[in-house]
Amino acid sequence: MEKQFSDGNDDSCGCSCHPGYGAGDCSGCAPMHGSGKMESMDPFEMVMAMWHKASFEAYSELMIEKLKKRIEAANGPVMDKVADALMESMGKEWQAMIQKSSAKKELHEKLAKIFSEGSQKQK
Repeated sequence: MEKQFSDGNDDSCGCSCHPGYGAGDCSGCAPMHGSGKMESMDPFEMVMAMWHKASFEAYSELMIEKLKKRIEAANGPVMDKVADALMESMGKEWQAMIQKSSAKKELHEKLAKIFSEGSQKQK
């Protein structure tokens, strides 16, 4: 769950309106962060700041959805072929790892048998 408020010492915020910058420069988040502590904040101001922050997040999510639709329309079939090729390759790599693991296990068992037989002959 996203951290909504800070104790005032942490100026970071997950708000999309100021990525990479401190929340103190954001009119929507500054009241919840920075110098003004949450305890002394007016409840109305707090709620308004939360709505302001939520609106930025909602707009960002909507923009992402719109872009996804357009990317799918423009590049969907190509992206599907790329995804199929990657999945095929990953499947082959997985099978190769299993075979390698089986070969190592087989070698381990052979070596264990050889050492076991060698120690029995020395007795």
